Amino acid sequence: MPSNPISPNPCAPLAAPLSTRRIRRVLASAALLAAALSLGGCGGGSDGVLFNLGIVVAGQPLAGVTVDPGAVQQVSIYAGQTIELDASEPVDWTLYVGGSAVTGSATVSYDGVTLSQTAVSPSRISVSTSAYAPSSAPPVLVSFVATSTYDSTQVATVDVAISN
Repeated sequence: MPSNPISPNPCAPLAAPLSTRRIRRVLASAALLAAALSLGGCGGGSDGVLFNLGIVVAGQPLAGVTVDPGAVQQVSIYAGQTIELDASEPVDWTLYVGGSAVTGSATVSYDGVTLSQTAVSPSRISVSTSAYAPSSAPPVLVSFVATSTYDSTQVATVDVAISN
């Protein structure tokens, strides 16, 4: 059996030496694969919109209104109406009322208005409103913030003015 000049083991099978060009190709491929795998789950590197919000007031979709991440949409409703917010993917919803944050299904009374927020699905909430005291005061201002569960840097906001 001929000896192998590359291996110190004389019984090892003959192997062709790797060329420098082939080594560089293998290393470059491994580096590209590692970069692709590490960027796949970060949520960055994409300039596209990851999700958007649709808005339904009193059972009627607001035509032509979608809220993209980074945007703020202002909506006015009357106490007694229901507003539904539906994201195109699962999100964490936070209701801000009177400077306090409320998450999950909850009922909150503030400044003459009661809001009952119900999580319908991981992407959709329904909020019914009612007035517990007649008022000619300015509208009650609340905010709904949707934060993507896939990429927490993707946030969309709906500010709602509730007139009594």
